[in-house]
Amino acid sequence: MESFNKQIFQAGDFAVLYDRRSREYMVHLQESDQFESHIGNLNHLEIIGKPEGSWLPTTTGHLLLAFKPTRFQYTLNMPRVATIVYPKDQGSITTYSNILPGAKVVEAGSGSGSLTITLSEMVGKNGHVDSYDIRQDMSLTAKSNLQNYNPGYNNVSFHIGDVSEAIPHHNVDSLILDLPEPWNVVDSAAQCLKLGGTFLSFLPNISQVSDLVEKLKKHPEFSLISTIEIMERSWDISGRTMRPSHRMIGHTGFITTTRKCVPRPKKS
Repeated sequence: MESFNKQIFQAGDFAVLYDRRSREYMVHLQESDQFESHIGNLNHLEIIGKPEGSWLPTTTGHLLLAFKPTRFQYTLNMPRVATIVYPKDQGSITTYSNILPGAKVVEAGSGSGSLTITLSEMVGKNGHVDSYDIRQDMSLTAKSNLQNYNPGYNNVSFHIGDVSEAIPHHNVDSLILDLPEPWNVVDSAAQCLKLGGTFLSFLPNISQVSDLVEKLKKHPEFSLISTIEIMERSWDISGRTMRPSHRMIGHTGFITTTRKCVPRPKKS
């Protein structure tokens, strides 16, 4: 019964509504509100109390399909003050930075919180994420988005601060940077990471990646430097007609990783 109740829309939940062309509309359900669009209106009370997967008619007779948002849908539709880390990159970031339940993670910057939400879920109740940003408005937006997605979270701490000056944490499993000048954090990263810990940077421009890699190569406590780029292309399937979509999610950023090691012996 408890599992079934979680499938029922309640006031305060988010719902994603799909029209006949699969266009998405995310709404925050309130008893006194209504969804308004070019295909008609729908009172939130008509959604509240219904199970996920329900078909609901608008005032003009158009049917909308209602589901609770996945993490993918929530992050694409949530409020933002900065470009989010897209889901296609989040999967690779959390995999390449070896995020596990119980992990101790430092993130900078928080941005709008799309990656923070994923990290919170992946480290679980025994792990912890310290999320930094130099801008208070971004930090507050990230915190609000996480709170709306998971009101009961207790494994993320938000901070206003510049990690290039110092990172006040030790034995960190993973350091994840979404910063324009991550090379300024390399020395601080070596001090906060545990041996075997992962340094990961997400950058939009290859010239930035080059500067970061050159700094990492000169640091004796980092090795196994790697840079990748992730593309995502959907396919249109209709009977025996199968072809790649004309639109795809192309370049969003470069993911660079390295591992903390015992200092390299100096050449004699």
